[in-house]
Amino acid sequence: MSESRNAAHVALYNSSYVILFDDGTWSSQGVPEPLVKKMKQAKSNIEFVSLGPNEQWFFRLENGKVAYDVDDQELRVDLRNSVDKPFKLWFSGDDDDEDAGYILQYSDLSLSWNNIPRDFHNKLNGRQKSLAAVKNITFGPDNTWWVSFQDDTAGWSSQIPRHIGTQLKHTKCLVLDPQDEDNYFIFKDNGSLTWQVNDDFDDDINEKDDNDDIIYINPQRVRYTQISISPRFRNGQSIEQLRQDLEDGTTNVDEVSMISVVRTRSGNIWSLDNRRLWCFHHASNIDRIPVRVIDKRPSWFNNRIEKIKKPFEIRVRGSSEETEHYSDVDGSSDWSGYD
Repeated sequence: MSESRNAAHVALYNSSYVILFDDGTWSSQGVPEPLVKKMKQAKSNIEFVSLGPNEQWFFRLENGKVAYDVDDQELRVDLRNSVDKPFKLWFSGDDDDEDAGYILQYSDLSLSWNNIPRDFHNKLNGRQKSLAAVKNITFGPDNTWWVSFQDDTAGWSSQIPRHIGTQLKHTKCLVLDPQDEDNYFIFKDNGSLTWQVNDDFDDDINEKDDNDDIIYINPQRVRYTQISISPRFRNGQSIEQLRQDLEDGTTNVDEVSMISVVRTRSGNIWSLDNRRLWCFHHASNIDRIPVRVIDKRPSWFNNRIEKIKKPFEIRVRGSSEETEHYSDVDGSSDWSGYD
């Protein structure tokens, strides 16, 4: 297996993401095409990226140059004409907000902002006057926020979801998803990582070893490692379509990419590919599948499974009507690249 790489920076928005790795590479899913194009054209390593509502984005290169697509006219002018170079830009709000806000940090670490939650506005006002400068900021749904400062202190809103709030004591950096309270990414003080995003995110961070064992097992014995999943795979096809194709024989088990699992000392088996597992769970004729048992347990694994109360159940995001609608989407029966 090649030398491992580690996540150095993460941006989330509505389960779309960008991961910057410490070797200068990056991965993304679901982000605007202009952003992907600009990132591919970058002549220097990308050091910071943020995603915002209505397909807004910003990134800064190692050489100090920035690229962006923002809606606010005043912000565009500020990004172009400010005396101090733009350093970081964080977006607040979601696609339904007519007046989504932002915080812009300049190279001297000073800030300007517009339309941010009032309690956060008050906190930053106090910091601007005499205390340590901001290091990182993240916004979640319903005006939730988290902020860290250059003196290694941090603060956050009281509405932070409990499953995240209980982990913040030893957090170096938190990334929230403004559109989905289930999603988060945490850089811990001790260098470890923990997150809950989606299977694609897990795949992009986790490394697969060709020497991992392959076993055959009833999928009903395999547990989920997430509490919710997207109703679609990363290529846009629906999980319901694959379930139906498996059940009516249009697609065979060996045509679907093998799921990776972790086997604990107690003998429990946990999936790292939850959408494909959902399809196997709900196809009534599937009672045996091959799985890859990985030797290298992901860094987030222990912390996450401790929070899973019903490991054989998972929520498909969206209403039942939406899920039924997805089953009508036509798609290829080649599922080898899905999930």
